[in-house]
Amino acid sequence: MAYTYQADVWCDKCAAHIIGELQRNGTAPSDTEDETSFDSDDYPKRYWPDSEEADGPQNCASGNCGGGPSDGFGAYGTFLENGLTTDGYEYLKSMLDGHGKTLPAFAQEWADFYQFTYHDNPWSIAHEWLLDTVRDHAASIQDTDGGKTHSMALVSIVNDLVSSLDADTIQDHFQSEMDDDGFFKESGWYSPEME
Repeated sequence: MAYTYQADVWCDKCAAHIIGELQRNGTAPSDTEDETSFDSDDYPKRYWPDSEEADGPQNCASGNCGGGPSDGFGAYGTFLENGLTTDGYEYLKSMLDGHGKTLPAFAQEWADFYQFTYHDNPWSIAHEWLLDTVRDHAASIQDTDGGKTHSMALVSIVNDLVSSLDADTIQDHFQSEMDDDGFFKESGWYSPEME
């Protein structure tokens, strides 16, 4: 559970500190259990981030209860593990992609929680994908029957064939296989929730 207070979201620990201060100052509402009797601008209200979806990951507004400086980034607030909207997943993907393959600690928390993994697309054109696929099949022929001559001949024949094809023809014939291999994904972070 977390709390909302003055248009921000706070972790339990930081909200408890705020609540303590308000009670010591005598500015707490008379019945703190009746959340309809006060506004979240005046006193923290309970908030369940796992039942709410937001357009991005939410961290505690304190900005320093989650972790210390790392990877050239400052301290950050505790990650509140909120749900994400469809736009939230797209927004998070763009933020993670901005960091590249190696993430700072706070972004790694987000990637782990929302099940993002990094996809590294090694192919820039369809011809590269097809040639790699042929080499993989040729290697499996060699592994099963020791037929190095057969696999070399196969690669040579297919290399000649591939050079005569355009990218659209390759895609027309191998669309689903290329999709399964991730050819159509750019290098970057993806979550199963985005599929």
